[in-house]
Amino acid sequence: MERELTIVGEAVAALARVSPQDFAQITHARRIVDFRNQLTQEYPAVDNAVVWLIAECSALLSEAHEDSRRLSETPACLTP
Repeated sequence: MERELTIVGEAVAALARVSPQDFAQITHARRIVDFRNQLTQEYPAVDNAVVWLIAECSALLSEAHEDSRRLSETPACLTP
């Protein structure tokens, strides 16, 4: 899990360099990069409970997004 969060943080940090306007559109982008830095530079201080909470929240958000996408594709004849 830490590796995946590190990769996401690296991608967001790279986005800040190549496209600051897109970086600015990401909610909490700076915090994502800062967490990546903590994971890679201060690993002993990382609280595993925080990492798992982030993972659980990410999974719930992905599930909600998928449900929302699926609902938006519902044929008009099935909507009230």
